[in-house]
Amino acid sequence: MDLITDNLGYVITLARQYHSEILSTDDLVSEGTIGMMKAAQKFDASRGKPFVTFAAPYIRQAIEQAISRVDKDLQAKEKPTNGKSAGCRSLDESLPRGSRNNYTLLNVLEDTTSPHADAATELVLSDDMQQAVRRLDERQQEVISRYFGIDCERQTMAEIGREMGLKRERVRQIRDQALRKLRK
Repeated sequence: MDLITDNLGYVITLARQYHSEILSTDDLVSEGTIGMMKAAQKFDASRGKPFVTFAAPYIRQAIEQAISRVDKDLQAKEKPTNGKSAGCRSLDESLPRGSRNNYTLLNVLEDTTSPHADAATELVLSDDMQQAVRRLDERQQEVISRYFGIDCERQTMAEIGREMGLKRERVRQIRDQALRKLRK
């Protein structure tokens, strides 16, 4: 189970690379986590391959399959039936969301007088994340920011090590120490 909890940040990073108008980022993270669990079952550490490298295709595949499955469901619902045109929908019609919630078109219609909910949520999460990262010491902040791509381009541990004058293993140790501190 440590493989999964230790690498959840990576799943979040991958999930944010995908865009779905129906599935939220949380749904994509959930699907990616399922893919990572499948990878954990098949992972063999004795082969010398890092778990994240091994798990990435499983995570991506799970996310892509979820998006594809929802898109197919949506396309099937859009086909004209009983003389209705494909673009007509009831405001009470359920939308597939990849979760147990029953969302209808009425739930997701945009209120043009209010700020976008997704943008507001993302802003709050971003502020919370930056506030948490500020609790770390300067070197930990730099490693975490670069590793997860916070306010900069995401970098590998080797790239971070080169730029900071550290070995990759030391960068990993700093990252792990910072993540433990953030969990507390």
